[in-house]
Amino acid sequence: MKWIPSGRALRVLALVAVGVYGAELVDHVGAGVGGSDCSGYANSARDILSGRIVVPVEALARLELPDRFARAFMPLAHQPGPRPRTMVPFYPPGFPLHVALGMLLAGPDKGPFLVTPVLAVLCLLLTFVLGRELGLSRPLACAGAAFLGLCAVFLFQAVQPMSDVAAALWTTAAIVCALRSREHDGWALGAGAAFGMAVLVRPTDVLLAPALALALSWRPRAVMLLALGGLPFAIFLGFWNREVYGNALSTGYSGLLGHELAWANFGPRFRHYGYWTVAQLSPLVVIGWLAAPCAKHARRRDAVMLIVWFSAFFLFYCFWGPSDAWWYTRYLIPALPALILGFLLALRALALPRRPLVVAAALFVVAAFEWRQYSRQNPLAVGRWQTQFRDGARAVADRAAGGNALVVSMEFSGSIRFHTALTPLRWDFLTPEDFGLVRTRAAEKGWPIYALMLPQEVEPAAPRVPGAWRFLGNVRRASLWELPPP
Repeated sequence: MKWIPSGRALRVLALVAVGVYGAELVDHVGAGVGGSDCSGYANSARDILSGRIVVPVEALARLELPDRFARAFMPLAHQPGPRPRTMVPFYPPGFPLHVALGMLLAGPDKGPFLVTPVLAVLCLLLTFVLGRELGLSRPLACAGAAFLGLCAVFLFQAVQPMSDVAAALWTTAAIVCALRSREHDGWALGAGAAFGMAVLVRPTDVLLAPALALALSWRPRAVMLLALGGLPFAIFLGFWNREVYGNALSTGYSGLLGHELAWANFGPRFRHYGYWTVAQLSPLVVIGWLAAPCAKHARRRDAVMLIVWFSAFFLFYCFWGPSDAWWYTRYLIPALPALILGFLLALRALALPRRPLVVAAALFVVAAFEWRQYSRQNPLAVGRWQTQFRDGARAVADRAAGGNALVVSMEFSGSIRFHTALTPLRWDFLTPEDFGLVRTRAAEKGWPIYALMLPQEVEPAAPRVPGAWRFLGNVRRASLWELPPP
């Protein structure tokens, strides 16, 4: 296609674009962790670096409270540990290991927030490589990477310390290595290692297994190397689960499976994910992906692999309960390269008979859909929004002036643990009577009590933590309160 730059000019243009893209992501990342996911990963990373994952709930001993109060002192993304009066992280170790590496290289203030932008850039590069492995031209492979990078939900997750982009990086790496194992068995070792890391990042990435089998060389040596590559990660995950959850086959998600997976979810989730996938990428992408196995000159096995890859993730999450916003399509990010590249394989069939205007029109339609959702959702703004968690936590720490203090919170509980040395107290695990006892013990020890809450928390928290609270002011959207001693 002579109308598209090629050769050295295309390589230079692509490198400049990737550099600008990465710089934009770094410019929009936040500087705070809050809620469950971001703070959970960051706190787990710090625990890993400290060398202890099963952490004592120290407030119980310091305030001389019985075991039943333990849950109230565990921030979001933590749960009771295998021994009494301990707590453990809820999330698997894969992404916290990435964050821990970022903290080692760039420090605790910047490290957690640079990890995901770096992984996002690497994911785009791997998507380009995968496109080339599938037989796409350089321009079309570049288009695939660009469509992934500009997808609203990908951008939304690329500026937060969350696991979705990391999961996409490792699933894509596993497929690239598996395809290359057809030429050289040694690549199967890398495919196994990448698959193992993908599962460490998110256990549901095991859904990649059927697609991985289709991509892999079926020679016995390649299959053996695949297993060897994944074995160290499986052993590590087993040891982690046994230490943290008491059983090598248990995860933090084990208790959720029976509650969040249900047949009744399928219809509403199918419509939800289907609508928002089309809204972000256009109907053409879905139609082309479905048509890829029938496309002229497409390798049927590879096209079927792309169908299986995306379908496995899409159908599984149709049974999953949580899904009340457009950005829940983040669960599909580990399979988005399959959807986009399948579309481009079908589009390549149109390019072969020299129909550049048709190809250009199709690419323009997808780009227009992506721009529309970018404009509507403003996905990069979420990084700045996360900064309020750091600012709120530091505001409380300034009030406490370096001393001990309890901070009644829920959404801010993880950020209190990560950004300060104060003790979060979960209002959602308290009764008025229990809070009365905590308040008495805190007064005896000379610990002041503050509250830091988002607007939607104030009303439901009030009856659980009664008292003559004094409003101190707002920190961004959060409100800061102080409770005088009884």
